[in-house]
Amino acid sequence: MRYEEFTLEGRNAVIEAYRAGKTIDKLFVLEHCKEGSMNTVLREAKKHDTVINYVKKERLDQMSETGKHQGVIGYLAAYEYATVDEILDKAREKGESPFVILLDDIEDPHNLGAIIRSAEAFGFDGIIISERRSAKVNSTVYKTSAGAINNIDIAMVKNINRAIKEIKKENFWVY
Repeated sequence: MRYEEFTLEGRNAVIEAYRAGKTIDKLFVLEHCKEGSMNTVLREAKKHDTVINYVKKERLDQMSETGKHQGVIGYLAAYEYATVDEILDKAREKGESPFVILLDDIEDPHNLGAIIRSAEAFGFDGIIISERRSAKVNSTVYKTSAGAINNIDIAMVKNINRAIKEIKKENFWVY
């Protein structure tokens, strides 16, 4: 397992993280904002004993990596990368042949988030990314995935070619 810490921006991203059982250590919320989906954010935060800090818009703008915080930024405990074996074993436990995507040189976090969203929609068991020359899971990826990242495992490997050779030994077809 490998862990990456990051911020989470946007109301839906925060709500989906709570629903997926993720731990949000701290929330920064726009002061005097309690309408619409912000009520859901605040209710979930209280239910999970998250520390809530009410701040001015300027402070949120300074903290934001994406510029699209929607009045809320959360500090996620950490993203936990799976291993390739964990992805394969989880699929086999369901009685299925593993169905994974291997990504090489996907450097734009928006593209990675969109691929994660599509992979989850099409029923993939996991995604394998390379450690170098690849976008890592961060707030942009999380937001772009629209919560799908909570439902699919991602493994990070040092060498994508070696990972391909290893899974081919287990009778995988690689396209």
